[in-house]
Amino acid sequence: MRPTLLAALLLTGACGSSTPAPVATPAPAPDSAALARAAPHAAISAREQYYDIDGSSAGALRNQIHRLGPKDESGESRDALTVWSLEWSYGTTHRGDSCVMRDVKVTLDVAVTLPRWKPPPMASAELLKTWQAYFKAVRLHEAGHRAIAERNAREVMAALTPLRGVSCEKLSDDATRTAEQIVADGRARNRAYDIQTKHGQTQGVELGP
Repeated sequence: MRPTLLAALLLTGACGSSTPAPVATPAPAPDSAALARAAPHAAISAREQYYDIDGSSAGALRNQIHRLGPKDESGESRDALTVWSLEWSYGTTHRGDSCVMRDVKVTLDVAVTLPRWKPPPMASAELLKTWQAYFKAVRLHEAGHRAIAERNAREVMAALTPLRGVSCEKLSDDATRTAEQIVADGRARNRAYDIQTKHGQTQGVELGP
């Protein structure tokens, strides 16, 4: 029996807006529900947090978001940001003439940062309507990033649990390579989602000047 090994990775996904774009259906992973039913359980926690903005015009709100919005991995300011930490741990033990996994645990923590605006008395009804549509679109886009993160966690759990090897050392190496490849696939899926949606613009993440 070998001691438990632990690994962790941090990933991000963001949305941003500039000019209006046609609204399209979001594209989170279509088989997430099937994976949830078939795969062993991964511990998933998620939370929303906010940064406050003010202003009585769309332009003022846009400037506040640009100034105060969370920054992505490149340092660029975004309207919203989803950050997730994915950890996996396991032990190995001999069974017969091979080594198998034991006590596999996968933990996902997701933090979504969103803008929060308290409308001032002079805000127009049109601006309120614009904000409501914008904020709904922002949350929709970030939900797509969360879906990708949750799928990634389930995939790691499902892949690690049945692994076995001729030696525990080889099994640990295989487990590390397997998990890291799945996480790399998740990164690629996350980037593709932002490219496809133009960081949420095709989903309605747009706040006019």
